Amino acid sequence: MNRVHSCCDESTMNCMTLIAGREVSFNHRVLVGHNEDDPGHLTVRHAYVPAQDWDAGSVLPAEEGCAQIPQVPHTYGYYWIEFKNDRGGITTADAFANENGVVITTNSMGRSREDMEDASVVRDGGIGYNLRRVLAERSKSARDGARVLMDMVETWGYALSGRAYTIADKDEAFMFQLVRGRHYIGARVPDNAVAVMPNHYNFHTLQDCPEMFYSEDLVSYAVEKGWYVPKQSGDFSDFDFAAAYQHEETWHNPANMLRQKHGQRLVLRRPWDLETEGIPFVVYPDHPMEVQTFAEVLSNHYEGTEDDCERFGPGRSPHNVPNTRRICTGTTLESNIYVFDERPELLTVYSCLGRPCQLPYLPLHPLSGVPEELREDMDPTRMMAEHLQPEPGILCCTDSLRQRMRDLECRLEMVYCDEIDQVRPILAKLLADAQGENAATVDALRPLLSEGDFEAAGRCACERDGAFIRRALEALEDYARGHASDVRIDALPVLDRAAAPEMLTLTLHTGLELRCEGMIFGIEHTDTRQYYAAAKEGTLRKLDARTYSVEFPTAAFLPGLTAAGSHAFWLGGNDVSGRAFAASTIVEVR
Repeated sequence: MNRVHSCCDESTMNCMTLIAGREVSFNHRVLVGHNEDDPGHLTVRHAYVPAQDWDAGSVLPAEEGCAQIPQVPHTYGYYWIEFKNDRGGITTADAFANENGVVITTNSMGRSREDMEDASVVRDGGIGYNLRRVLAERSKSARDGARVLMDMVETWGYALSGRAYTIADKDEAFMFQLVRGRHYIGARVPDNAVAVMPNHYNFHTLQDCPEMFYSEDLVSYAVEKGWYVPKQSGDFSDFDFAAAYQHEETWHNPANMLRQKHGQRLVLRRPWDLETEGIPFVVYPDHPMEVQTFAEVLSNHYEGTEDDCERFGPGRSPHNVPNTRRICTGTTLESNIYVFDERPELLTVYSCLGRPCQLPYLPLHPLSGVPEELREDMDPTRMMAEHLQPEPGILCCTDSLRQRMRDLECRLEMVYCDEIDQVRPILAKLLADAQGENAATVDALRPLLSEGDFEAAGRCACERDGAFIRRALEALEDYARGHASDVRIDALPVLDRAAAPEMLTLTLHTGLELRCEGMIFGIEHTDTRQYYAAAKEGTLRKLDARTYSVEFPTAAFLPGLTAAGSHAFWLGGNDVSGRAFAASTIVEVR
């Protein structure tokens, strides 16, 4: 049995990717956008791992049960966005942009039909996390990355059930859709096309695009396994990869269908009919894709359409709703839009450090320098070496910029519908300002890079990017202070995970008239249906004119507290008039 690292969950419908070919991009270069969605309590870190020479015999650390991939003598440097929890790094989440200007990001494809218990389809357990690392370390270009990916999959076999890999540079973008084992299909995204990718296979024929790549036995293997039965014996013209290789449990999943439908609607500026137009790999817009276009798609909840039919929680948020999956959702940990330049060092990553409907896109130039505001104290080379290892305490709250951004996001989640119309103009202005600031930064960096003064360019990029980050944060914090809820939570006793009480009592101070119904309390930036507890009915008591007590069952959020330390918790609810409120506190856990 292949025992893939426990932090890899291919059953969840995670992530959303957009790719525009250079003919339909605003700057005539490839444009890539990606929402990274992952469940549970996670942290995100940004780092630049420098180029490195390796000793003969070096191998890449891998998940339990996966293959030990031999390292090459020299690896390229790369910008790295890491997703991790206490138990270790996430196998299927990290994004990269290497020193050659090659961007790598991925999506779950849900479940394929291949048997996860069949060890014969992979070599030595197959390749999982290290496929993305190898692509970052070895790709000279996107096309070279496509070659590397096919070589790795054909040599080792892919360890996980199903995943799509995007490999892009300024000129070309490729997407490959992998099946556990050695089967895959991929294409160069046409220059005049846009790919809208949720979490299902959407290649169909072997001629979906002018330039296609696929396993030699892709069709015959599906026939052998009984996944594809030709209508006419010996005639394979009706072969459909998605229909053959997608597991029945995730075939035409409503969450994927809606996300692809509405992504294509926004890209094409017209309705998209799933019944008659289906789920193609690419569509062909008649207008250029702007950064704002991708930001609109990645932050969308189907507002104003028949599919925006349910809201959840005290602030009636569109995230974490029981029956509908939006593009921007409760598990969206980060959103990035990659804008390429002729020089790799001038790649701009418009990075949103959370849900893009609640936080701004920040212009970063990480191949020139990662600003201090996002830099980690830990050595990046060591971070990568230890990515898959446990790191107790990594989820504890800190006095960091990312924590402050997450606090803003969590507050807005609790009061979403009351305040989102006031926040949207702030975010729109910040995105416009970010584009203006990016143009000025690129103009400042270009002569420094042309002169070979990379150290000065790095300082300039870090100073300018850091200054914009601070301005954006201040703008949002000024707004939040002006709209703060009149609710304060008394300090809580230390919570002992081994002997936690069945109920946790909160004491609240407020001038509001509160109601118990709909009040929730739980761990910051986690699924409000999974790691938040609802107030126990009948436990809200008014102790005096400004003091309440209320009880919450601890069973809901205890599974998310996997290590001792300080953890941020958020409270949301409504007053008797129906207006939402938000409050936070720090819980010490041992």
